[in-house]
Amino acid sequence: MRWISGLLFLGLALAQGLVLPFEGPKGYGLAQAFAQGLKAPPPTLLALLLPDLPWRGSYELAGGLYTRAGARLAQAVTGADWVLLGREEERGLRLFLADTQGAKEALFPTPELAWLWLQGQGLTPRRSPLPAPGLPEERLRALAQGEDPDPLHQSALDLKEGRGSGLLEGLLPQRLLLLWQGRLPRAYEAFRLLAEGKREEALALAEAMGEGDVLERTAAHLLLRALEDERWKASARRLAEAFPELPLAWEEVSFAAFQEGQGEEAKEALLKALALRPDYWLYWTNLGWAYYLTGDLPRALLASERAVRLQPNATAYYNLGLFRAIYGDFLGAKAAYDRALRLDEGEDYPEALKDLEARQEPLALFFRAYLAERAGLEAKPLYEAFLEAHPRHPAAFAASRALKRLKTSQVRLQVLRLTLIPGDLEARPFRKGEAVFPMVRLEGLPYLGRGALETLLWQEGKVLAQEAKPLGFPPLTAALEETAPAVTLPEEGRYTLEVRYGEAQVLLPLEVGPESLARRLYALGLEARDLSGQALLTPKEALGPEGETLLLERTLKSLKEAAPLATASRFTTPLDQGPYKGRSVQELLQNPTPELVRAFYQAVLENPELLGGNDVVNAFVEWLLGP
Repeated sequence: MRWISGLLFLGLALAQGLVLPFEGPKGYGLAQAFAQGLKAPPPTLLALLLPDLPWRGSYELAGGLYTRAGARLAQAVTGADWVLLGREEERGLRLFLADTQGAKEALFPTPELAWLWLQGQGLTPRRSPLPAPGLPEERLRALAQGEDPDPLHQSALDLKEGRGSGLLEGLLPQRLLLLWQGRLPRAYEAFRLLAEGKREEALALAEAMGEGDVLERTAAHLLLRALEDERWKASARRLAEAFPELPLAWEEVSFAAFQEGQGEEAKEALLKALALRPDYWLYWTNLGWAYYLTGDLPRALLASERAVRLQPNATAYYNLGLFRAIYGDFLGAKAAYDRALRLDEGEDYPEALKDLEARQEPLALFFRAYLAERAGLEAKPLYEAFLEAHPRHPAAFAASRALKRLKTSQVRLQVLRLTLIPGDLEARPFRKGEAVFPMVRLEGLPYLGRGALETLLWQEGKVLAQEAKPLGFPPLTAALEETAPAVTLPEEGRYTLEVRYGEAQVLLPLEVGPESLARRLYALGLEARDLSGQALLTPKEALGPEGETLLLERTLKSLKEAAPLATASRFTTPLDQGPYKGRSVQELLQNPTPELVRAFYQAVLENPELLGGNDVVNAFVEWLLGP
């Protein structure tokens, strides 16, 4: 048997492996020492060249880089035969070693014991000592950040900038070098296609990667999810079976199980995910719900309480409120729901209401009303139904008090200003063809009710335009400022602008004047500047009654000042086409007319790119010269 072992050792010794920087205060020095002993490239090169994974969240989505899953993904993305990562912990040094077959994890009290373990893995000769790092920690950290690079690290920086692999050729795996040279692996190519909107091509590539390595199969699964392909559920289960060290895979299995109403499978999947990532608040939150679906309410409570200790979040608190309400714990449920409402950004309360609707316990009905009131929904019928069904319940007093409060509820609406651009300056008086954006303040007592913010344009008792905008806001909102939808003023004349929200309304008279070039440019976000880059108008001037006059006067002045500079032959040669045929650009700059400048600005309004990043002089000249 001894000769077989020797051949195996020889094969491993020739393998091209990578040591990534270790995590911890002495991480770079430790990693450098291990890399020297393993005859691997400097870890500081990998600090510069380890690419992010192709999906949003990169390694963190998969559980983190310094995990077995992270090590496997790093091995796959670099194309190394093996990858070693380390993390300094209070109890010692934890190593992660991954190859194409899987990943191993072990914790050692000292680096020397970790080195002995690697010898047992056949990566280095037995009884060889762990080398000392060749450079101090401070210098290694500087190299890892690209500071004062030596020739080798300069090659890494050059590679990132697309200037070739230089000294790295043959030192780092070819897959890693090619990736930085723009030859993307299939996983990256698939996400590029998705970002470009090429859904069918991305899906075809995902299907082709279904039997690939951990990187390709994870990418394929995430693409199926993004494309809402129903095969994602089967893909999640295959991914977990193939790569059980990947917490993301078990998380995805739990999502599939939840969608199919399989609480037991979701629970088991989340327990496996937590075995890999024990302090992840999301897994504890979802485990609480899985326990609830399986009827294990005590464990559901414990899991949810653990979730909010790790990371306070609205979903876990809503779940806690539900579980305590089922137990009849009024004060406990109220405390949980109050915290959930404060954390909810307006996305979670609908599901919490649905969960309460599915229950028959008295407090479930009470807290439906309680949540609805604070989320700005109709709560009065729910409180009344609770009192009718449970007049002697301990929560009846709270329901009666809520009904009295709702009888005095009201909503107030104040128009703060009318603008040409949402959230911008007051823009009255308005002109023909302009869009009016009312900026409003809404107040609700006790809370702002949900509804649509409406803008109407009236003339002689007729509605000429009407726009509505449903508002979304977090629970417990009592006041907010919002931009109402715009209406467009069709002609000069007198109008009435109405803004309303629920029972509240405001009527404003509008006197609409003739068009203004300055205001139209302002509404498009275009700024007229002279040759020095100075704006010809301030925002207040552009919106004011003299805006167009000032724009024309200052543009004429800028053109005349630039005329002496137009000495090139293309500016002194008469134009051979267009409405100004026979006159040179220089002549037109020397003697511009208001009508000529007005025609120029009309052309800008039809083609805003003409002014875009240009000053008015160069834009004017380009317009004259034509395409």
